[in-house]
Amino acid sequence: MFIVFYLKSTFLLSSLILFFGCSQPIVKVFNHQKFSFLSNELVAQKPTPVAVEFQEILPKIKEQTQLPILLPSELLITGTDRKIYIEGKGTSNSYEITLAFTPNCTGNACSIGYISAEKGSQPLEDEFSRELSLVQNIKGYFRPLTCGASCAPPIIGWEYKGVFYRISLKGVGQSPEIEGETLANMANSAIAAGAR
Repeated sequence: MFIVFYLKSTFLLSSLILFFGCSQPIVKVFNHQKFSFLSNELVAQKPTPVAVEFQEILPKIKEQTQLPILLPSELLITGTDRKIYIEGKGTSNSYEITLAFTPNCTGNACSIGYISAEKGSQPLEDEFSRELSLVQNIKGYFRPLTCGASCAPPIIGWEYKGVFYRISLKGVGQSPEIEGETLANMANSAIAAGAR
């Protein structure tokens, strides 16, 4: 409808110019560039939001680290409706965000896991048991839930721009395959969204 109005207005002005014999075009007020940027805005994609659980801690971590902060767009933890407490800290070349069922958690029972990054870090020996492919042709490393004297939650890791990232969380699946898929989905969303 706006385009029809624009064309009718242009035709009307052109007719007036011819009728009154003006030599200078006064249609410059209708700058066509204004309409093209409107259409670009309509097709532009909105930035992917960070998972709601991390929105409060994110500004604090951004003040403390110089690393690109990669966080998933959704926290894919199942099997609980309990409140999740998020804490975090950063340095110039690292950061760690912890998730727990209680504030100031220091034990395995209340801990859910963590998301971390460290510049120049590499996978530790025996930290991961298999490789997988992530977005942007990034090689990922994965280890499912393992239990010995105590249980270690599943973990995924990947290197991005010289920084090694890890996500280790409980409650992401009932089998190694589902754990791997869930953690890969979170890692992929974090990589695709880019630095927060």
